[in-house]
Amino acid sequence: MLELPQKPSNSPLMPDLTALIDVLFILLVFLLLTAAVKLEMLDVALPEVGSDNQAPLEQQKAIVLSVKYTDQQLIYALAKQPFSSLNEVVDALREKKSQQGVYLAIDQQVPSGDLVKLLAALSKEDHKIANILIESE
Repeated sequence: MLELPQKPSNSPLMPDLTALIDVLFILLVFLLLTAAVKLEMLDVALPEVGSDNQAPLEQQKAIVLSVKYTDQQLIYALAKQPFSSLNEVVDALREKKSQQGVYLAIDQQVPSGDLVKLLAALSKEDHKIANILIESE
């Protein structure tokens, strides 16, 4: 009968790398999830307050733009003239061609996404926001 050579009993053992691979995978996932993601942000310039907590005098000639949210629909009004869409309001502001600031009178029920769209449209048209008025409770 043929004899096979016996394995040496003092051979070096290979370490089990399964746990190390698991830890490296978890670290890789953690680093991918926490990597810096560039967020697009809208710059908002807040007005400065006068000495007696009043708006500065040059902003008193601002146009009032009110936004109300009723029946799941936004209703805009510019100088008490109603508009049904944001585009109509922007066109009306463009026709006025004034460098006056805009007072925003916002209903508390207005969704924040629609408010951001309004602020972005006003910023795009270079309108300065003089004040944002929200009814306090």
